[in-house]
Amino acid sequence: MSVPGTAAATTRVAAPFVRDAVPADHPAIRDVVAAAYRQYADLIAPDFFARYLADLVDLDRHARHGRLFVAEVAARVRGFAAFYPDASVQRFGLPADWASGRALAVHPAARGYGVARALLATAERVARDSGAPVFAFHTASFMTGAIALYERLGYHRAPEFDFDMAARFGQSGGTPIMSIAYLRHLNPPSPRSARLSCGSSSPHANLASHPWRT
Repeated sequence: MSVPGTAAATTRVAAPFVRDAVPADHPAIRDVVAAAYRQYADLIAPDFFARYLADLVDLDRHARHGRLFVAEVAARVRGFAAFYPDASVQRFGLPADWASGRALAVHPAARGYGVARALLATAERVARDSGAPVFAFHTASFMTGAIALYERLGYHRAPEFDFDMAARFGQSGGTPIMSIAYLRHLNPPSPRSARLSCGSSSPHANLASHPWRT
């Protein structure tokens, strides 16, 4: 999962608006992911990067196994994350009763607006409300900005779930490129959170409007 750059926003805008994606959002999602991950293209082999990016934007697969969230800033899709209620279906070794995230991306033009935090908060809330005891995800070892954010937000390393992403994406025999795991143990949902979740069935509901303590 990638959170590109650390530049601060210079213009005051409303907080990111997080909602479920609809098929009409898919072109914008692919643009966001491509823009967010472009900074890593020179860090890994071109064929490996192409396969990795194709996996990230396989929206049909993500949607088949979970939910797609987008974050709007100034009425434009500027962030994306896939949510998996069953972490095991990604085949990264995570347990079936855990929830997980995939392909977190923030458009470079939306850096500093809290987009990544809003998407992570949404995924955690949905995971907690579904009864998952843990929310977990992987990020590449070369995504140092993302790693710094996750650690500031209090996520914990889970090295027992790390894997060689180079081997996974067909670049065998070379230097391993590690995909490293992070997680957070979740508390049971509060009655208020459960009521809010049940009342937010619209795909255009602001899913990040009811954050919880992290």
